[in-house]
Amino acid sequence: MSYLFQRKEQQLLMGSAAVMAAVGSAGIFMGCLSGSQAILTDGVFSSLAVVIKLMILGTSRLIAKETSVRFQFGYWQMEPLVLFAEGVFTLLVVAIAAASGLQGLINGGRETDFGLAAGFAVFFAVLSASFYFYLVRENRELRSNLVHFDSVSWYVDMILAFGLLLSFAAAWAVEQTAWAPWSRYADPVIMLVLSLHMIPPALRILRPSFGQMLGMAPREVHERVQRVMDESMKRYGFTDYVSSVQQYGSVKIIEIDILIDRAHPSRTIAEFDEIRNAIDRAIGYPDHQKWLTINFTASRRWMARDYLMDG
Repeated sequence: MSYLFQRKEQQLLMGSAAVMAAVGSAGIFMGCLSGSQAILTDGVFSSLAVVIKLMILGTSRLIAKETSVRFQFGYWQMEPLVLFAEGVFTLLVVAIAAASGLQGLINGGRETDFGLAAGFAVFFAVLSASFYFYLVRENRELRSNLVHFDSVSWYVDMILAFGLLLSFAAAWAVEQTAWAPWSRYADPVIMLVLSLHMIPPALRILRPSFGQMLGMAPREVHERVQRVMDESMKRYGFTDYVSSVQQYGSVKIIEIDILIDRAHPSRTIAEFDEIRNAIDRAIGYPDHQKWLTINFTASRRWMARDYLMDG
């Protein structure tokens, strides 16, 4: 794995955990001070999210080791596991937020110091937006799967913060009118709306990570390998080939079995290695995001089963 890649990835993840810890502490303090259950819950969520971010950072460091005696094919499978944990954690927070909002509505609402709450929402919105766009910008060239999904959590926080800000402003405006008694329902309503808004980002994390945990073949990788091998068949005159692909996080596991006719003109080991190199270059993907194995055989016995992605 590229040293510069892993160093940059870990710096971004470490910074993300540190900033989230500061946001969580501030949220808990301001939630208690203002009486806003929405801010308090978000502060608790942010504090617990630090644990997930530290797990992601730890996963990045494990993957950087590439292999070990106990994990001879690497630690890549850890990435979908920790991302799945992040998705489950987000859904758990959604459930807690929704339950809190319903409880507030049933109990007749809550008194909230909207001035303090709005002040914190401004701070939280600016900080979350700044760090989200920072991660997105830094990851354009890096293309780290871990950083990408970490930025999704910051996107959720950014939307929550702006939602809180607008809602608190509206609640404060209502307090200045004859509808003032209804302002106490603003906080629980905000909790319900925000909990619903958090569901899609959580699913965007859960779906790919769950599929990778099950070992499902990624269609884009499969089709790219098939295109490259179809061209290689014509160029080198091979009889047949079978490709198998899998993905863990951003790392693509690719295995290609190439069938050669026994009457095919013989090639040296160096020539076969050059063919491997040509196929490798054609498939693409950075070396630290790819585990490629290419086998040559004259017997179908040593070839994997062929699959068509038509489902």
